[in-house]
Amino acid sequence: MADTSAEAGRHNDPTTLGRVLLVDDQPELRRLFRRSLGRAGYVVVEACNGGVAVELVQRLHFDVVISDVQMPDMSGLELLEALTEQDPDLPVVLTSGSPNQLTPREAGELGAFAYLVKPVSFETMRETASRAIDIRHARAAAKELFEPLTSVQRLRVPRPDDYDV
Repeated sequence: MADTSAEAGRHNDPTTLGRVLLVDDQPELRRLFRRSLGRAGYVVVEACNGGVAVELVQRLHFDVVISDVQMPDMSGLELLEALTEQDPDLPVVLTSGSPNQLTPREAGELGAFAYLVKPVSFETMRETASRAIDIRHARAAAKELFEPLTSVQRLRVPRPDDYDV
């Protein structure tokens, strides 16, 4: 079930630490992490599967996605691939209760920001979300700063015949 309250549509809210999309097919785990991240100052939206998560990312802004790897219908790896196509700068943190399923290095090579083995402590989840959001914001700021410099139109030096005399 997705929480799509009015608060979920907001972004760039200075009163929150960031917007987290939490994807897991286990409602009790989503509830625990939502409470922990919410108490720490994050706006948390839940998705019960990868399909719902993809729809939410299409409609709303998120600073980080935290997803289980093993879910029915769409795995966390398939979700990672779909989200990377939609927004290559969106950090995706993968979690799994099966440490042998994937190594952190393999997850990173596939584009994941981090790979956490369950059980994940609340502190580790909050620290990982914080790092991911900091990096996303830094990338966005750098893009905003340097994007005008990469535009051919803005780098073009005006010629005398460009002006009406």
